[in-house]
Amino acid sequence: MRYAAVDIGTNSCRLLITEEHHGSWKVLHRELITTRIGAGVDGHGLISPTAMERTIQGLKELQELVIRCQVEKLRVVGTSALREATNRQDFAHRVQQELNWQVEVISGEEEARLSYLGVSSGLPLDRPPLVVDLGGGSTEFMIENPQPWNVSLPLGAVRVTETGMSDAEITTLLAPLTELPITSDNPLVVVGGTATTLAAMQLQLKEYDSQQIHGHNLSITQIKYWRDHLASLTLVERQQIPGLQPQRADIIVSGIRILALIMDELAYGRLQVSESDILDGIIAQMQ
Repeated sequence: MRYAAVDIGTNSCRLLITEEHHGSWKVLHRELITTRIGAGVDGHGLISPTAMERTIQGLKELQELVIRCQVEKLRVVGTSALREATNRQDFAHRVQQELNWQVEVISGEEEARLSYLGVSSGLPLDRPPLVVDLGGGSTEFMIENPQPWNVSLPLGAVRVTETGMSDAEITTLLAPLTELPITSDNPLVVVGGTATTLAAMQLQLKEYDSQQIHGHNLSITQIKYWRDHLASLTLVERQQIPGLQPQRADIIVSGIRILALIMDELAYGRLQVSESDILDGIIAQMQ
């Protein structure tokens, strides 16, 4: 049986295709297309015609892979930008009409739960983690200690870039984290493009290698170095850095600022990057 999961995120559309074999599953394909459906949503509450068209075309590219791999079971979810856009039904209708895909807009709590499930299924850990999913429009937190606790905050790399949010404003939005039942026994695991890009830059990867990214550790010192270094560069200079996708160069500083403030707020000195994320959680739930 072959499964596929699609995540329509604020910044990108991502696809995971897996195959189940004798009770276990292996990854056949991972793909990411930057479509930035969330451009302007925070300010206007609408998916713009340009962003909608761009995302539809990106999904059609992903559909070609789904068809080519003969996927038998598919789930397509939309997250922060679609949750907030008042014209999300117009977008979902176009996807249904043009791709015959049903888009399921999930809550922030469900996004957190699926991201946690993805980390748990794909990253070997000897202690229950605090999982942070730092996206384009929102950031989700989840822990089981021993009872599940999760929260979704309106903080993301695209949102902070577009609004020009200050560090003080970000810190104010992080206030609910004071309720987190964490201890020093809970490792910090982060998923999403900001974290994987940080690992790729730290490793100086000229070509993205998920095996090197998955499980990579980063210190708060390294993270703050990249925050300050990238902020000092022009957009064109950032686009030349190994490990940094040119399409992410305009939002990466905002993403790293959020991450550094989360770590300061929760007194974490290190984090672990996971390639297993919401897509893996969706697949695990389908099997």
